[in-house]
Amino acid sequence: MDPRAEDEATVVRRWPPQMRMAAAVGWSSFLAACLGTMLTFAALDPQLIIDGMDRGEPGAAPWWFTRTGIYSIGFFLFWAVAAVAGLLAAWLQAGPATGGDGP
Repeated sequence: MDPRAEDEATVVRRWPPQMRMAAAVGWSSFLAACLGTMLTFAALDPQLIIDGMDRGEPGAAPWWFTRTGIYSIGFFLFWAVAAVAGLLAAWLQAGPATGGDGP
């Protein structure tokens, strides 16, 4: 048996509560954005949005207005909405900062 292994204690590192909450909000909002994007674009073709922006003139939409651009914008909008909802839930769960039970 290795004598060094007996001397070294296993160190368990824990994240601070704020970092754990940020990770929980970030990952859960990311997964919600993934699901929202999949469901939305399973029913909606981005080409319809692009054609609506063209107004009958091919090439009138901005250069970044492509299928990939629409998917990206949709994903980040879903992510922002889910992150705001998660942050609001975390803020409400934290309760008052005074520490008192009464008003």
